[in-house]
Amino acid sequence: MTQKRLFIIHGYTATPQNHWFNWLKAQAGLLGMEVIVPALPNTTAPQESEWVAELARQVGTVDENTWFVGHSLGCITVLRFLSRQQHVAAGIIMVSGFSEPVDRLPELDGFTATPLDNLQVISKIPHRAVIASLDDDIVPADYSLRLSQQINAPLFGLPNGGHFLDRQGFDTLPLVADLLNQYHRQEQNQ
Repeated sequence: MTQKRLFIIHGYTATPQNHWFNWLKAQAGLLGMEVIVPALPNTTAPQESEWVAELARQVGTVDENTWFVGHSLGCITVLRFLSRQQHVAAGIIMVSGFSEPVDRLPELDGFTATPLDNLQVISKIPHRAVIASLDDDIVPADYSLRLSQQINAPLFGLPNGGHFLDRQGFDTLPLVADLLNQYHRQEQNQ
């Protein structure tokens, strides 16, 4: 059996060492997954083309054993990358994601200038989930709700998650690990 790979994609101004990424890396490792948390370039002035190109370089070939967890800007980066792939990916979990310009973050509008090919995403990724916090003051939950509708993914809304940042107390995010476990069990039973 081919080993499953998980890519955890950070967001704006973040690094692979921030937030709950290392914790999730350890949790996914317990499932036997190879976990990669790439450092994307120019995190304080990100450009879509650079981020997608670096993600493509790090991932290589996408297949039915390739998983992605994105946080904030990492979500649209993953979706842009996957919408251009010819192959099916196993699944995505989008945390505080968005696919349209965010009023509070106009510097990121380049990532959302072109609409996503949602049908492409839906047809190529069987496992999809979106996680939002109702008190997120960076990417309000409405953006994640609309993303979940666009990619036909269940939305998991938490009441007090903020933007799921380490400075807000989030060095773990059990819901993401629970979803990975659930999807892993579903695949084993097929």
